Amino acid sequence: MVSPADPGRERRRSPRHPVQDVKGTLHLSADAKILNMSLTGMAVETDAQMKVGRTYSLTLKHGNDYSLRLPGSVVWCHLRGLRRSEAGDTRTVYEAGICFQEALTDQAAELARMLGATAVIAVEKRISGRFKVNVAEPVSVRSDYHFVVKTISTVGLLVETEASPPLGTMIEVEVNMNGHTFRSRGRVAHVRELSSADGSHRSQLGVEFVETSDIERRAIEEFIGRHLHEAPAG
Repeated sequence: MVSPADPGRERRRSPRHPVQDVKGTLHLSADAKILNMSLTGMAVETDAQMKVGRTYSLTLKHGNDYSLRLPGSVVWCHLRGLRRSEAGDTRTVYEAGICFQEALTDQAAELARMLGATAVIAVEKRISGRFKVNVAEPVSVRSDYHFVVKTISTVGLLVETEASPPLGTMIEVEVNMNGHTFRSRGRVAHVRELSSADGSHRSQLGVEFVETSDIERRAIEEFIGRHLHEAPAG
């Protein structure tokens, strides 16, 4: 992994290059506390606002006994209030309702077993309704967002996307560069909300690469070098 001795100095020495028609995907993951759950959906508490209508990939775990991954769509999301963390800073708290997208089929039996093992009240043989569950591990909520790259450097990207994660959020990015898919973990270092004529939500994110392999670093350096070579003279 690339770990610069002085990241600030490297950022200053890495100019940003405007690009066109370069697109990618960011993978945003967050943990959410399960408030209640049934065979058809769940209610969760989370720090980040979840978009109604968006599909998320959910991973449920309970110790080493249960692990289940399934898609779910958000049907409602409300701001519950503010909460002070142990570190002393204030964070927003949202509650959201998620509907499992599929009829579960093969996953239904596993989910029923998990409910039977974790429900706070006794569960009858025929499970129905919603239950509070005793699950220590949060549910992992992941969503993918497409983005357009505005500028690129060896240490980061400036992109436009629907996502608006809090500063400091760790994300995974994939960028399509001339047939090569560049992958890296990054940190959201800048967020700016953009206005649009149609009322749709867009954000401009500055992403700093945090974990980049030598192979990926060379790939982005070659892309920048080729882009500069092919760019028309000003």
